[in-house]
Amino acid sequence: MSRVLARWAALGLGLGCGAKDDPGAGGGDGGAGGGADGAADGGDGGLDSGAPPDAAAVELAGVCPQELRFGVFTVDSNEDYAAVAGAAADGVVPTAVLTELLRSGDCTIWRRENPFCDPPCASGETCGLDGACVPYPAAVELGMVDVFGLLQPVSMSPVNPGAAYFDTSVPNPPWTAGAVLTLRTGGGPSAPVRVNAVAPEALAMEGADWSLAPGSDFTVRWTAAAAGARTEVLLQLRIDQHGLTPASLECVFADDGEGTVPADTLDTLIGFGLTGFPAGSLARQTVDHAELGAGCIELHASSSRLARVEIEGYTPCRRDDECPEGQTCNEALERCE
Repeated sequence: MSRVLARWAALGLGLGCGAKDDPGAGGGDGGAGGGADGAADGGDGGLDSGAPPDAAAVELAGVCPQELRFGVFTVDSNEDYAAVAGAAADGVVPTAVLTELLRSGDCTIWRRENPFCDPPCASGETCGLDGACVPYPAAVELGMVDVFGLLQPVSMSPVNPGAAYFDTSVPNPPWTAGAVLTLRTGGGPSAPVRVNAVAPEALAMEGADWSLAPGSDFTVRWTAAAAGARTEVLLQLRIDQHGLTPASLECVFADDGEGTVPADTLDTLIGFGLTGFPAGSLARQTVDHAELGAGCIELHASSSRLARVEIEGYTPCRRDDECPEGQTCNEALERCE
């Protein structure tokens, strides 16, 4: 179970926003958001009437502004399993609001801040980005959470501590590509909300070994989605796993089969530091959001693949015998020096 939840965290909350537009603007296809409309009029997009929603017309509002992302739910299909998972809180942990360091074409470099508070914060508090202690966001229960449109119905109740929702019993893939998925909450601190996604085709990536070289573009390829698909492709790359201010790369490509990280962008990322074992992923996805109390909740439907990342001139390690001759392993930073 921990593997499922860890992967959900990486896909949903761990890096940036996963949208082409500004974090505050949302990605996807724009519009007011299927969830907001559904909550306002009580409609179910055809769920109760038996008429399936139109995948070409359903609104997809993209991601939440980072500072309002109170909750994330994902329906993910990867190489090994499929899972539905998510959680919500009554606020945002300050370190989840990332700083944009560079934006170039389809790619953005983000940095996670490490605020410092003196004196240290008390129990139930966390350090804010301005150096002042703030209440730590509390997990909230959303009642029963149902996901419609999957091959197997999903109805989840919160599991404590943490009010986490998950279902790992769904088939893989859990959907028919192109189907409209609708997540509906049962209540909680706010009115019930509804958010949509469109099930993506399975992602077929050209090679799971990514070789990165300073001074060179990096191009990733996959089989493009069928014409008319509503999907985008999200690349995530983390190469500074133990830095004091870890930087990460996120690119959102059109689903046309190829995306390129420019050499200068990659060099900038490498310049921020190399520590630990690099990690990369590629995901075909659709995203919608809706208001949740004073914040926002997202639904991601993704077909994701992990990549093995090698960087020219850099060797991660856990022991000295993993290093080239003449180097030793800095175990704290997991790198050969």
